[in-house]
Amino acid sequence: MRDALRNLRNRPMRTSLTIAGIAIGILALVVVGSLAERLQTIVSRSTALNGSAIFAFANSRTLFASGAEARIRRDIAQIERFPGVRAVVPEVVVPFATGFADGTRFGPPSLVFGFPPAARASLSNAIAIDRGRDFGSTERRVAIVGADFAASRHVRVGDLIAIYGSSFTVVGTIAKSFTLFDAAVVVPFADAQALIPQLLPPTAPRIEAPPATALMTVAAPHADTSLLARRISLLTGLDAQDPAQLAAGIKSTTGIFDAIIFGSALVALLVGAFSIVNTMTIAVSERTREIGIRKAIGASDADVLGEFVVEAAAIGALGGFAGIVAGLALVTVFDAHSAASGNLELFAITPRLAIGSFVFAIALSTVAGLLPAIRAARLDPTDALRRIA
Repeated sequence: MRDALRNLRNRPMRTSLTIAGIAIGILALVVVGSLAERLQTIVSRSTALNGSAIFAFANSRTLFASGAEARIRRDIAQIERFPGVRAVVPEVVVPFATGFADGTRFGPPSLVFGFPPAARASLSNAIAIDRGRDFGSTERRVAIVGADFAASRHVRVGDLIAIYGSSFTVVGTIAKSFTLFDAAVVVPFADAQALIPQLLPPTAPRIEAPPATALMTVAAPHADTSLLARRISLLTGLDAQDPAQLAAGIKSTTGIFDAIIFGSALVALLVGAFSIVNTMTIAVSERTREIGIRKAIGASDADVLGEFVVEAAAIGALGGFAGIVAGLALVTVFDAHSAASGNLELFAITPRLAIGSFVFAIALSTVAGLLPAIRAARLDPTDALRRIA
């Protein structure tokens, strides 16, 4: 190992350029891989949050038609009678801002949520209080806000926020969960219900406020959620989202990112392999006489082969380490800027990604340096010594 490092130091320019080639490839792999790791985190946490729940949303005709409250309650009663339904929970989900007011932020839209107190227990994993406190079941005009919402609008505990012209006191912030609740505002259920009529323009006639804008149907274990979603859509007119279809769509998206990672790895393979093959081939040519002398005084083919393989592996280790450090610095700066402005943090360098990239760099370099190393090991010492001036 010591001899290998000494040989690399004797060719600083060429070694540096080869290490840079490996580092660039690993940097690309780390950046794209960290993007996929973050996507996997978002997917897994969103899937765990939704579980086997079917979300059915009321359209504008249902919400603002005559008898909306009676119809929503009738839909709840009808869904509860479906086989395989364990519970139906009414929810209020409305946009925090209309138009393009939220367009400067990158990530999921800011929504206002209202849940009955009984439903809050099922959301304890996604709505964990980071600062301040949660609100009680009897409190009004209070809110807890997501971490991204607080950062993008510079909101702290104790501040007032305006929702459709009404003031709400922020009593707590939600810990980062990489779900929709990072950009959300959660208010008491009664306050959320009072916001529904305000979605209409001021010139619209007054309406009877429906009790909810969405229904969360909790399916029993082993129930066919696809069948339940179709029945809800057909028999109630609500827009029911099948969790199985949503999961399939997410899986397709993650597959695209996996393909991107493979492409990045392929680029790293090509760039790094050619660089190392070139460097090691030149090294063999320059050290032919040295190899001949070593073999003449007793060095075996395995000794020569091992020396060149170790040199190639050392180049991969140095390039891999440099690429990982550069990737970590790049995504840390980018994510810090995103977090400060309340945008979605896109990257996550996990131990699995860092270790995998480092091992990949060493393996790539070792394989690429193997052919020149075999050539060096097979040199005939007599032919090599003839090249001595």
